[in-house]
Amino acid sequence: MKKELIFTAGISFLLALTSCLTVNAKKPIDPPYTPPKTENVATGEKESLSKVYFSTSNFVRIDGVFDEWKNLEGVHTHEQVYGGLFNPNNADGFFVARTDGENLYIYANVTDDDAGMNTYEVPQAWRGDSVEFFFGTDTSKHNTFKDSDVRVRIIPRSRDDMFAVTVGINDMEVQSDDIKVAVVYNDKGYQVESKFPLSLLNNKSLKNGQNLRIDYQVNDADGGKERTGLLHWNSPNDNTYADPASWGNAKVVSLPE
Repeated sequence: MKKELIFTAGISFLLALTSCLTVNAKKPIDPPYTPPKTENVATGEKESLSKVYFSTSNFVRIDGVFDEWKNLEGVHTHEQVYGGLFNPNNADGFFVARTDGENLYIYANVTDDDAGMNTYEVPQAWRGDSVEFFFGTDTSKHNTFKDSDVRVRIIPRSRDDMFAVTVGINDMEVQSDDIKVAVVYNDKGYQVESKFPLSLLNNKSLKNGQNLRIDYQVNDADGGKERTGLLHWNSPNDNTYADPASWGNAKVVSLPE
């Protein structure tokens, strides 16, 4: 009887521990249906470097007009981490980054055949349509977040008001007049442009030629329900939110004239 009590208590403890881990861990939730399988589209060689264009004279205005991003090289989120085979007609993302040394500007052109508003609070907003980027200035290999590592989630709230956007930094909602974001919907998806002071991203000024670490993410929730697709630029796994070593290489370069 004593051995049985000890065994039962041990099982109860393990179940409780497993429950705690399940609640606290961020794990993909199965979609309400299985997306139809599609032919995998040849995407070519993945970009090995994400450029962050530097200029202290050519400024970016966050106004929903995207002229400042034209003709600049970016990277694509062609790593289909979750949700079947990659299909650019279903969901895809093209990202470009700029800086004036004191601010980081991020542009995203998201293809989404069922783009909707996201109603989730910041910690759970990965479950709805949204974009994320991961940024750090410490280029040494490390598997846990350092002070300068951040994950930023941009959460669109309205089709009619481009500035109705919620921002999360490291899963905390952040409200600041110095953060500017605009999301504009179109018949193919939506476009995003944003401005983040580096001081709010726990980083100091950037300089031309500096090496960085970056990754980009598109969350796709077809049918306005749970996330049905997850795409990255660099990491093939759902680990960017916890492991900076999974991010890709980036470099600050001069903005072309």
